Amino acid sequence: MLSDSQLRKAAEEMRQDPDGKLPTPGSVFRKLGCRPRCGGCFPSVIDLIHEKPEEAAGRSGYGGKSAVDRDEAGTRETVG
Repeated sequence: MLSDSQLRKAAEEMRQDPDGKLPTPGSVFRKLGCRPRCGGCFPSVIDLIHEKPEEAAGRSGYGGKSAVDRDEAGTRETVG
């Protein structure tokens, strides 16, 4: 199971690479050596990989739950 911080870090590393591509859920999973099971967590992953670093730093956290756990529990936060 991947954590929010792992996903954010991988996406940030991809953005810092001058030859890198725009991070997508699939590319972030591949960078971390993982494969998504069904893609149901992708809406949460998209929110995480595209939030600004200052937004991530201001979050109080989700009690250690991963994006997948939150999505399955129906507690995914939407950006808007």
